Amino acid sequence: MTLDSALYETLDAVSHLEGGRFEDIEVYAKTGRSRRFALSPAGPAATYSQEAGWAVRAGDRRASFFAATTGVPQPSGPGGTGGVGGAGGAWPEADGQPIRLPEPVTGPRWSEPGDFDAPLMGEREALSLLERIASTLAGELPGARLLGGALEDGAGEIQILSSHGVRTRHRARLAALHLEAAGPERTGPTAAIYLAEREARRFHPLALARRLADRLLVTHEGRPVSRDRGTLLLAPVVMVRLLEGLRPLFLGPEAVAAAEALRDPRGRLGSDALTVLDNGRLPGGALEAPVDGEGVTTREVVLVDRGSYRGPLLPWWQSQEPHLKAVGCSRRPSWRDLPRPGFTHLSLRPQGGVGVASLLQDITRGYYLIDSTGGGTFDLAADRFSLPVCGFEVRSGRAAAPVAGSRLCGSISAFLRGVQGVARDLTFLPLDGMIGSPSALVTGLELRAG
Repeated sequence: MTLDSALYETLDAVSHLEGGRFEDIEVYAKTGRSRRFALSPAGPAATYSQEAGWAVRAGDRRASFFAATTGVPQPSGPGGTGGVGGAGGAWPEADGQPIRLPEPVTGPRWSEPGDFDAPLMGEREALSLLERIASTLAGELPGARLLGGALEDGAGEIQILSSHGVRTRHRARLAALHLEAAGPERTGPTAAIYLAEREARRFHPLALARRLADRLLVTHEGRPVSRDRGTLLLAPVVMVRLLEGLRPLFLGPEAVAAAEALRDPRGRLGSDALTVLDNGRLPGGALEAPVDGEGVTTREVVLVDRGSYRGPLLPWWQSQEPHLKAVGCSRRPSWRDLPRPGFTHLSLRPQGGVGVASLLQDITRGYYLIDSTGGGTFDLAADRFSLPVCGFEVRSGRAAAPVAGSRLCGSISAFLRGVQGVARDLTFLPLDGMIGSPSALVTGLELRAG
């Protein structure tokens, strides 16, 4: 796909500023449209929006500037007319830190997913989805009610052009859904869900209603565990929160020392069942794209391979290994943002053919934890963590009693080495990037009241 001529014209104009001093120049442009639908006690609501914006990064070995504004790229600068050649002031002064821009790297061929062409949800279809979730929830748990629901469905296009020869153009899709429910009594507990998918039609009302109902029922009827150990089956939501807390092990050069401190005497970070990876072009992923926010090719990167630590995710400018120069992991949520290193689809690799039910049957005595009820605390230096959870006590593979008001505690190293089995139900949540995990069977941890 060819780039718009406005990007080339803007790049050329910046290259002539101040006698041509800038060696590194990047023009970034993004257009998008979105539809937001909400359902609340006040009734349904719908809003529609379109957006276009662009940004320029430019610098030399001494300084740089960043300029961003709405509309399409303009050779005259972000704030008015004139300024080209250093005389008008439309372009900002170069008073920032020096920057480096990547060189173009040829990566594997990428075929744009077919659902990128699917139309955005219309008002009737979107509100029908929210209403089905509400009615299904009431049927699954009498007395439960949907306090509010909001669905945002959007599509966009991104173009990047640089003085180093980077020329990329690709489309993106993303749908986000937020639900909040209460019950089964008027003064009962509340539960919330925030999810993201590439295409809004992937949201399933029955599965979402059952998840809300389970959380409400367990929180309402569950009792805390004073103190106990046992085999644990951790649902994807709980595993995702644990991976999120362990982010410093997997991103940036400082992660190497953090991981080193947690290795066992054999030098291993985790069990054979533990494989952690990030993949910017994960097939079907909500953020699947051929390149990152700087136009660097994306691909799968294994960070932990069956318990062996391979290294953290690093952007091209932090990597010392030539073969890692092509790893695109700079995220850029908006044209207003500078790129920064981050995960795209960080996940624990699922095990095909392994169902959740088969892992549950392996528990003679233990717990099935279905959700996290708040933020956790993670101290890598002290090798400790704590996460509020709810779920069920399990005996002989069957749920025996609901559990709430408890915290999952233990050492981080025990958790990593205690992963004994992994299911196939890989689920992603929108956190700092998309973070995902299947259900996992874990030993060596403890439940406590609180």
